[in-house]
Amino acid sequence: MPSVAPTRRRPLRALARAASWHRRKLAVLAAVAAVLSGVSAAAPEGPATITVVKARSRLPGGTVVSASDLVLDRVAASDVPEGVLTDPLALVGRTLAAPVAENQMMTPLIATATRTSVSQGHVIAPLRLADSALVTLLRPGDVVDVIAADAQAEQAAVVAAGARVVTIPELPDERVGPGPEGALVLIDVDAQTASVVAHAAASATLSIIWR
Repeated sequence: MPSVAPTRRRPLRALARAASWHRRKLAVLAAVAAVLSGVSAAAPEGPATITVVKARSRLPGGTVVSASDLVLDRVAASDVPEGVLTDPLALVGRTLAAPVAENQMMTPLIATATRTSVSQGHVIAPLRLADSALVTLLRPGDVVDVIAADAQAEQAAVVAAGARVVTIPELPDERVGPGPEGALVLIDVDAQTASVVAHAAASATLSIIWR
C-alpha cells in the first residue's frame, strides 16, 4: 500500500518556507526602519524660528506706514534684533523716524507715534543743524536743547529747551549728503518756540545738546 506521508508533508514544507521568507522580509524591513530611525534621531534639529514683521520694500523716513508696506516672514530666532515686532498692526499708522531698507526687520524704535499725538499747542518744526554729524547720533524720542550761536556777536543762547526729536527725514535720492545748509531734523515744540527757532536759524548757527 503506497505511503501518503510525503505528500502530506510537502504542503507543510511549502508553508514553512513561505513563512520563513516572509519572516526574513519583515526582518529586513525592521532593520531598515531601525537604521532610518537612528539617522533621524542623530540628525540635529533645525534652528528655532520666529515670525517677524519686515518692510515689503524700501521706505523713506517720514512715511506713514500702511499694512501694504509690511510683510510677515519666518526667520531664525537667533537673527532677530531686540524688540522685533511680530504684529504688523503695531506699526500701521505710525511715521517712520528714519529710512528703512527692503526686507528689514521692524522694531518699535523705527517709528514714532502718529502726528496726531502731538500735544495741544505744539507743532512739528524743522531744525537745520550746522554739524550734520550730530544727526547720526540722534534718535527719535531724544530730548534736546537747541542752541543758536552768533559768531559775529560771539554769543550763544538756548532758543528751544526740552525739544523732542520726532524724526530724521531721508535726504532726496539725488543727494549723497547734507548740503551746506546743514542736516534736517523734525522736533516737537510749542508754536512760540518754533517761531523763535525759525528766527534764529536766519542769522545764527544752530546746534544741540542732549538732556
